[in-house]
Amino acid sequence: MAELDKDDLSQMNRSYFQSLSQERLVEVADNLHQLATELWEKQQQNSENSSQPPSKDNPYNSQTTKEESEKIEESESSPTQTDSEKLEQSVVPEKKQKSKKKPGKQPGGKGFGRSQTLKAEVIIPHYPHLCSACNRPLA
Repeated sequence: MAELDKDDLSQMNRSYFQSLSQERLVEVADNLHQLATELWEKQQQNSENSSQPPSKDNPYNSQTTKEESEKIEESESSPTQTDSEKLEQSVVPEKKQKSKKKPGKQPGGKGFGRSQTLKAEVIIPHYPHLCSACNRPLA
């Protein structure tokens, strides 16, 4: 499948689809289906089913952590506890001490980067051989 980009998708409209033959329309629909499937799979990725770090997970879709679920199970399993005993058990852990340094590069710290700029030696033009929408050879 040829990669569809933003320009290809912006050119596809109702009149474009109506102008295609049945055979080419099926190829375009297949390419769009593959693109939709790839995008859906990418959207469903999280730290549990890919190599993404947990910080990339959507915070609004997060499930309760094991610790929270264990606390809920413990509170449900012991109904004889009074409210004051429950409050004593749910003590909030102490906050971490804040660092005196600000995040990022510190003033006076050594920087890094290129000392010389890179120059292009040769320009090689690249042209597509196939239409990205219907996979037909381009003239």
